[in-house]
Amino acid sequence: MMISPGVYMEQLKDASYLELIRERDQLIESIRKFEKNELAGDRSDPDWRYCPSPAVQYQMHLEYLSALCSFMQEKYNSKYVWGSRTLKQDADESCEKTAGTVDTKKAEQDFNATLELMKDILRPGSKQ
Repeated sequence: MMISPGVYMEQLKDASYLELIRERDQLIESIRKFEKNELAGDRSDPDWRYCPSPAVQYQMHLEYLSALCSFMQEKYNSKYVWGSRTLKQDADESCEKTAGTVDTKKAEQDFNATLELMKDILRPGSKQ
């Protein structure tokens, strides 16, 4: 079951800007994966047998991304443009807070997923 964009955004209302960036990147990754498979005509993923289908998830992720980008714009303006913070300051503080608590397995998985996505994008003949 998918949630409405409003409920989705309610879950993110207290997230830091850096967390919002990560969420946005995950949505984009999911959207690109679906588009790549659709362009290839590949519907072999077992997820096609379940509800919501990948097509419905894709549509919802587009709606989530739209709402998230609007929220990010508002947060960026209030915190970094009109406020006294910089994104670098928040990133540095976030690194200090999480020093020694990084999930290296998750970081490696994220890195490998990004690497595979980049290979697909840079592959000759890629339609992305």
